[in-house]
Amino acid sequence: MEEGKPSATAMLTAMVRAAHLLWDEPPKIFEDTLALRLSRCDSEAALKAQLDKLDAEVARGTNPDFALISRRSLTAMVIMRSRYVEDEVEEAVAKGVSQYVILGAGLDSFAYRRLDLAKVLHVFEVDHPATQAWKRTRLHAAGVKLPPNLSVVPVDFEKESLIDNLQRDGYRKDAPGFFSWLGVTMYLTVEAIFGTLRTIAALPSGTEILFEYNASKEFPDEETQKILAAVMAVAAARGEPMRSLFEPARLVERVRKLGFAAVSDFGPDQAVARYFAGHADHLRPSVFNHCMRAQVGRRPD
Repeated sequence: MEEGKPSATAMLTAMVRAAHLLWDEPPKIFEDTLALRLSRCDSEAALKAQLDKLDAEVARGTNPDFALISRRSLTAMVIMRSRYVEDEVEEAVAKGVSQYVILGAGLDSFAYRRLDLAKVLHVFEVDHPATQAWKRTRLHAAGVKLPPNLSVVPVDFEKESLIDNLQRDGYRKDAPGFFSWLGVTMYLTVEAIFGTLRTIAALPSGTEILFEYNASKEFPDEETQKILAAVMAVAAARGEPMRSLFEPARLVERVRKLGFAAVSDFGPDQAVARYFAGHADHLRPSVFNHCMRAQVGRRPD
């Protein structure tokens, strides 16, 4: 991560969301109307140049056809997780949850787009202070104001308590909340991941977390192995090496043991059926990309 800026992967994610909205065939799986302005690209031409540069980087180690496949896989991964988490947040709100915490918020635009939920949902963006400062600059330049239901919570995860900082900004520890954690766990150690999950598991019944992770099972087809290798190489080249992979069934059991009463995995098969069936752009999530949802259960009195 470059000093004073969001991570390279955060900016790439914003660019991919913008490209999907601008250029992919309808129906759009996810519509992020602020993504282009939040990325460091000031025009469609600049966005295209940045993504073409990435494609060329991948193609140098493989070939142009594979670079196209990798781009489609990356796009599917980003838009799937973004759509899925927002669908699940809406479901949580319908059940009465009024607190939404975005861990590693990066350039996420939920709070600025979903003003329809401003009266019923308090949104907390948690991230490194440098990322938050850069994001505020981009928002100001785009003429986007911080909504009244948003709290920006700076946290240095290595030195500070997540829950203490959230409480200082109005998070109610006595009420359930919904936590999302996308595009982060693969860059953390297993110990750091389970430390955060353990913290969430100690919160009130009804609290949920939805987090993304990369699966570690052996992939039979060579193309999937190459895509994962390409993704890892690009991340490492940007100073953000991937550190963790999990086998889905074993991860479900490990998460349950932390005290979560309900744990479910959302993998590529479910994603294709729910979002990608018949999509004209042939977008498909990679088999190594998964999301897991865990809910804190009721504890005995």
